[in-house]
Amino acid sequence: MTKLWPALSIAAALLSGCAAPPGTTATEPPPSAASRTGAVYWQYKRSTSYEARQPGLGISHRYESRVGWVDVYVYDLKQGQWMPGVDDPRFDEHFKATVEEVRLAGANVYAKVEVGPVSDVRIEEQTLRRVGFRVQQAGTGKRYESFTFLTARNGRLLKYRMSFATPAPADVDAIAREFIAQNLRSGPEIPRASPPFLKI
Repeated sequence: MTKLWPALSIAAALLSGCAAPPGTTATEPPPSAASRTGAVYWQYKRSTSYEARQPGLGISHRYESRVGWVDVYVYDLKQGQWMPGVDDPRFDEHFKATVEEVRLAGANVYAKVEVGPVSDVRIEEQTLRRVGFRVQQAGTGKRYESFTFLTARNGRLLKYRMSFATPAPADVDAIAREFIAQNLRSGPEIPRASPPFLKI
């Protein structure tokens, strides 16, 4: 765990930016401009590279919809190839670190963080480890349901961090799974659109 603390500290700082809800309310775009999951349209907003600041933290892609937002992270922690799914011997330790990221961010961003149960799920022949959070923003008091899905794919780690304003839709789990399924099919590494690309 000690080897992960430098990356964990920076990841927690980056999380505070990703934890923020979208600044504007998105209108429903036409199907050609967004990823459609059931009745929810996910609009690609931007990509951010963290490599200049901390090599190994990779890149993230932000998607927004009327029900919430998703950040998709692709990274390797500069630890070489990762075995697929959740089978890598390093995976358990890193998953615990991702939960700790949210706890650390809680000290600065959230007034309250509740961690839910952990489970492994299978989506599009890919095994992902899932954990849910209930968080309350410190400044606004707004509450969100948040989920992290983590796996390894093509030798790198792939993490989905999803947040939904409460009350979240009744079918929030189905919405999350459908987004991930579609993202895995289209390729999470490269979004199918070209808004801004940021380097931090």
